[in-house]
Amino acid sequence: MFGIDIYNFTSFAPSMVVVGGCVAMVVVGVRMLKKFMAEDAAKAAAQEK
Repeated sequence: MFGIDIYNFTSFAPSMVVVGGCVAMVVVGVRMLKKFMAEDAAKAAAQEK
């Protein structure tokens, strides 16, 4: 009943690729945001001196 056959896999696999891509973009985005925030904080600290 819950076996994976070719007909189930053809619609399941692309869906999992899309979900995986969304998760990957969120992870990359959060890392980039943290990096940019740290750079901006360093620039602000340098300007205050």
